[in-house]
Amino acid sequence: MPLTRWASIGKTYEEALEAVKKDAQDILDEQVRKVQEAGGTVAGAHLKTEERKDMAIVNLADQLGAGLIVMGSRGLGGIRRALMGSVSDSVVRHAHCPVMVVRR
Repeated sequence: MPLTRWASIGKTYEEALEAVKKDAQDILDEQVRKVQEAGGTVAGAHLKTEERKDMAIVNLADQLGAGLIVMGSRGLGGIRRALMGSVSDSVVRHAHCPVMVVRR
C-alpha cells in the first residue's frame, strides 16, 4: 500500500501528517489480520510515531514489561548499516531484556 494519498497539493502539514498516520495504522491493522488468519494470536498492536523507531521499540518493551523482543532485520551490508544505522543494532544495545533478531 503506497503512502501517496497524503502527497496531495494544498494539504497543510497537519493534514498530511494525519493522512500518513492513518496509512500507517491501516498497514498495522492489515498485518494483525494476516497474523490472525495464519492462526496466530495478537496480544496487542501499537503504532508509535512520536519517537525514533529504535527508542519506540525499547520504550514500549519497557512499558509492557516484555521479557523478550523479537524483531526482523533487513540484512543491510556493513558499510550501508554503518552509514544509515541499524534499528535492530540499537535495540540490542539499549533494551532492558534479551533481543532476538531474525533474518530473512
